[in-house]
Amino acid sequence: MGGMGGMGGRGRAHHPRQQPAPEKPPALERPLAVSLEDLAKGVTKRLKVTRKVRDGGSRTTDKILTIDVKPGWKAGTKIRFPREGDEYENGAIQDIVFTVEEKPHPVFIRRGDDLIMHQELTLLEALTGFSKTVKTLDGKTLPVSASGSRVTQPGQEEKFPGEGMPISKKPGQKGDLIVKFDVKLPAQLTATQKDELKKLLK
Repeated sequence: MGGMGGMGGRGRAHHPRQQPAPEKPPALERPLAVSLEDLAKGVTKRLKVTRKVRDGGSRTTDKILTIDVKPGWKAGTKIRFPREGDEYENGAIQDIVFTVEEKPHPVFIRRGDDLIMHQELTLLEALTGFSKTVKTLDGKTLPVSASGSRVTQPGQEEKFPGEGMPISKKPGQKGDLIVKFDVKLPAQLTATQKDELKKLLK
């Protein structure tokens, strides 16, 4: 009898099915609170994270992650660390994502790359003029004044170009410092004072 090979049949190789990659779990989101001063000059933050790992069992381990906060970063900036979160039973590992949160400042309000501060004036100063100084976020002293016939209106602004926040995408450039004037009115006036004002302001 002839051999089986004479039938012209072909064998097929069978490969084991590849296991699909484990589904990636959602990232672990964490806030990163940063002061306005540190967002202006830049700072290095070292953060300890505790994560679950599986090596035949389940245990936790600590790790230090380093974030170099760049001058000019804004609230909402995200920093991702791939595969630095918890490890799941299926072998998938979380990413960790830190989101910058800007700490409130007692003097300055940030608006984009500009900084806004309020300067209080008395009614007399608003009407007759004044000479004051203000300090920038980095401690520089700037003169601010009004004289002559100029009357300072409530909410009026004075701009100091280049004295605001660093512009992260334009190294060496800064936004503006905007000084807003708040005019403090007297709580009350005597009848004589009112009469004198009426005569002056007619």
